[in-house]
Amino acid sequence: MQATTEHGTEVRLAKPRYRGVSHRMAFVATLTLAPIMIVRAPGVGPRFVIALYSLAVAALFGVSALYHRIPWGRTGDRRMQRLDHTTIFVAIAASYTPVAVFALSPWAAKLVLALVWGGAAIGIWVRLRFTDAPDPVVVITYLVVGWCLLAVVVDAWQQLGVAGFVLLLVGGLFYTAGAIVFAFQRPDPWPDTFGFHEVFHAFTVAAAALHYVAIAFIVLPKAT
Repeated sequence: MQATTEHGTEVRLAKPRYRGVSHRMAFVATLTLAPIMIVRAPGVGPRFVIALYSLAVAALFGVSALYHRIPWGRTGDRRMQRLDHTTIFVAIAASYTPVAVFALSPWAAKLVLALVWGGAAIGIWVRLRFTDAPDPVVVITYLVVGWCLLAVVVDAWQQLGVAGFVLLLVGGLFYTAGAIVFAFQRPDPWPDTFGFHEVFHAFTVAAAALHYVAIAFIVLPKAT
């Protein structure tokens, strides 16, 4: 964390004690579960899709844990932040991929894949090009890409069924809630140990867990 004195001088503050801990735990869980899901996929194509999804989510949590747990210095922090934000876009797109490929109608799958991967590519470019963009602007780019499923919401409801649709929807709402906490830095319950950023991370872990359940038990069985 950083604070600014009355003279305009930036002062480096220690990170909250639990900064990055939840993402470190999620990284271990994701890596542990990844081989199980990959082996369950029927064939080379589905295994590639599941591997892409699993590794992207693992990268999201792994990079975040490294970024937030290790003091990198000013230059290192900026580089790790860019990598951290890049993995978010990749994880969003990769999480959509098995849903589109295995569950949606062909036309809906093509549309979603084009929107989410195109949006992720644009989002990464914008994030790397405008590195000092305000947090609310960054959050908006994530949310626009993250809610691409709304473009085919009727087909998603029909193909996923109630359980699959609700799991993805609630997971998306958790991601959105976390993004709002990140943008407005509230609530900030215990700034020295578990502040707003930890609340944001907790929401992302819960969201990823719900999406994992949906993909593992509802989406993957549809793969052929």
